[in-house]
Amino acid sequence: MTAPATGVAGPGEDVDGFLLGLPASGRGAGAPATAPQERAREILAELGDPQERVRTVHVAGTAGKGSVCAFVAALLAEHGFRVGTQTSPHVYSVRERFMVGGQPVDEAVVREHLARVRAAVGTVERRRAERCAFFEVVTALGFSIAAERAHYAVVETGIGGRLDPTNVVARPDKLAVVTRIGLDHVDILGDSPGRIAAEKSGILPVGGDAVAAVNGPEADAALVERARERGTRLEFVDTDAAAAVARTGPSGTRVDLAGWADVPLGLHGRHQAGNAVLALHAVATLAQRDGWSLDPLAVRNGLARTHIPGRFEQRSVRGRAVVLDGAHDPVKLSALAETVGDRYPDRAVTWVLALARDKDLDASVQAVAPGAGRIVATELPAGPAGGHRPAVWSAAEIAAAARRAGVEAVAEPDPRRAREHALRTGDPTSAVVVTGSFRLLAVVDDPAPG
Repeated sequence: MTAPATGVAGPGEDVDGFLLGLPASGRGAGAPATAPQERAREILAELGDPQERVRTVHVAGTAGKGSVCAFVAALLAEHGFRVGTQTSPHVYSVRERFMVGGQPVDEAVVREHLARVRAAVGTVERRRAERCAFFEVVTALGFSIAAERAHYAVVETGIGGRLDPTNVVARPDKLAVVTRIGLDHVDILGDSPGRIAAEKSGILPVGGDAVAAVNGPEADAALVERARERGTRLEFVDTDAAAAVARTGPSGTRVDLAGWADVPLGLHGRHQAGNAVLALHAVATLAQRDGWSLDPLAVRNGLARTHIPGRFEQRSVRGRAVVLDGAHDPVKLSALAETVGDRYPDRAVTWVLALARDKDLDASVQAVAPGAGRIVATELPAGPAGGHRPAVWSAAEIAAAARRAGVEAVAEPDPRRAREHALRTGDPTSAVVVTGSFRLLAVVDDPAPG
């Protein structure tokens, strides 16, 4: 067994470096599926169960989790609450995963909590004779910080829900939110909407409240059954209806909500209207339950000021419009392509695209092809310090798929060179969209756009 991760981060040790040096996954060969959650529970128990000392909004789903978390956090903040968020993945720093008030927590505070968490991790690793993984440790760190510094914690699941390391809150006032459900991680969660929904429904609190997007008969039935078993009060929200009437264009996305007309959204895209409506229903549930009232101006400001790194981030680089977005599968890429078309209706668009090999290559390329002037195909980089790189489609394979879809394409395996090629060639008025992975964005983003 590798030596446990005991001790504290020294003055010369970077917090990101320590956390990213942990094992990437707790689902090792031969390990039970319950092991990651068990380890997270044990770490938290060593810390005195901080997850039971903060009111929690727990968000699961296939699409829209991060956006719903961001909308909920912004709405709560505009109503005067300090909000701790735990979301994934990060783009630029691992500290994006546990923020308070929409900002990364001061590094001195992180080190203080990390010292406690590392001691707890060491105890658990010695007792179990196995390593704790990155997501389990970050989950414990996030709850430790939120319990001390926030009125509410808004927590995004990793994969699934039932066995996720974040699914460790026992207090009945936890609010569960389930977003849109699709076929993702089918090797872990199941190969049908019903099976996947059953896994997501594992976050529903016993005797508590839950809000869920309408997902179709099979998925909805699985949620209703779990709610019946647990005595959960479950409300369904038709997010598609909200998205259908949203207005998008060069100035962004606007939506009409019950009681609020022509509300601008800080996140771009017609699909974000559905996420905003789901988040608003969740916050309204909290307000009614916890004895405070929604303020119309706070609602408008919260939805308008919502921001997430790596979600339709717009830059001006040497006079060119550049969009950075972490869309990484056909569904998300299709939504991104629609948003790009709405935002830049009269411009040619060059796509810089990289894809992990577990994604459907042709479907992913076809999702962006209709509005693509050309595609510069590239490859996902390795992790920090030359660490793990997922299996990827090669730049040549992506370029070939683009040509099959009728789009001009060039292959450039190096991400930075791919970005430069997109900026230096083609129509100088065209927009450049970099997408396919959050990891890609951190590598190609210009630290000093202008």
